[in-house]
Amino acid sequence: MKMFRLALYEVLALSLLPALAQQPASQMGRIHGHVTDYTGQSQPSGLICLSNDNGVTVAYTFPVDSHGNYAGQAPAGIYFLVYRMADTPPSLWIDAFNNITITVGKDLEQNDDMSRPEFIAELPDEQQKELEQLKKQSAVAQSQEQIVKTVNSDLNVAAQDLKDADAARSTAFRDLGKTAETAEIDAKAATIKSAKCAEVQSLMLKDLQSIKESGLSADETTLWENLGRAQAGLKKYDEAEKSYKHVLEIQMASRSPKPAVQALANAGLGEVYARTGKASEAANAFDLACQFDAAHAGTFLRDEALVFMQGGNAEAQITAAEKAIKADPGDALPYLIKANGLVKKSGIDLTAKHFDLPAGCAEAYQKYLSLAPNGPYASEAQGMLRRAEKGTKAAK
Repeated sequence: MKMFRLALYEVLALSLLPALAQQPASQMGRIHGHVTDYTGQSQPSGLICLSNDNGVTVAYTFPVDSHGNYAGQAPAGIYFLVYRMADTPPSLWIDAFNNITITVGKDLEQNDDMSRPEFIAELPDEQQKELEQLKKQSAVAQSQEQIVKTVNSDLNVAAQDLKDADAARSTAFRDLGKTAETAEIDAKAATIKSAKCAEVQSLMLKDLQSIKESGLSADETTLWENLGRAQAGLKKYDEAEKSYKHVLEIQMASRSPKPAVQALANAGLGEVYARTGKASEAANAFDLACQFDAAHAGTFLRDEALVFMQGGNAEAQITAAEKAIKADPGDALPYLIKANGLVKKSGIDLTAKHFDLPAGCAEAYQKYLSLAPNGPYASEAQGMLRRAEKGTKAAK
């Protein structure tokens, strides 16, 4: 069968003549369907035509809409169906089907899928090569689209995991109750945080590898930031430092770096440095975070004070706590951290039944309790104040 190329389709000879006279409605049937081009996409235009003399003349014509669908009615009978474009020369068509039977009172579904092997086989070699290339490109695009969906889903999971990790101590305090010992609360909080951070690390590493292997061009900032937070939570500080620095590298290379992202990365580095005994570098990193995002300076400074408290650096925790209090006087935790640092710095024997608190310490504990009477450190603050009160009474 001789083939002709027209508008990227192969066409067969057809003479298009005026449609036949309209038939009574009682003798009519319906036909509808969907047209797909040879690449597998919906064909958004064109005409479906019916012939009752094997394509010599055209009896009925139905337009294909922007979604690739067509519909219409014709008298009952057996037809030759063709697909053509509006500008297809009268002597040509693009695709055709024989023995299309329309029945009175019924609606026939007749699709035209030009990606079927029979149609593809009659395309010229050049066009078939073009199609194969399109298929490869489409497969890559679909694979990358699936990766994007997976990454977005994983980011949602990671966001919740990191939120849960940050709230691990509050969760442990709530689960164990007010009477639980501080060590017991800390142990449960550590277990919760470790599990959440391990999941985030696994998801982010997987997604970064998928992006790399697929060649997908994507902003990996959030993935690296989450990875750094997870690694720090797992005490993998060398790895966390690299991840945070990579975030800053991405931002520096960007045409529109985001201060908030740079702030978080510097705060992350501050935590890493504080936990690895680099107090000066940690303080500088947290200060940079405050410069990049002054609106959240109180949060960054509170985190700095907390990290130093957990690391046992009393001097640094007091300094950071005082800066945090100045930045956000309504935040309870920095007062507790300051009081804790003052106690450690004073060298008080905490095994004693009673003792005197250093200057400013009782006030800091009291301020914490006024802002967070039921907070996770409330029992600790109350206990310290009670023992100090007993010491004052005993001295009298």
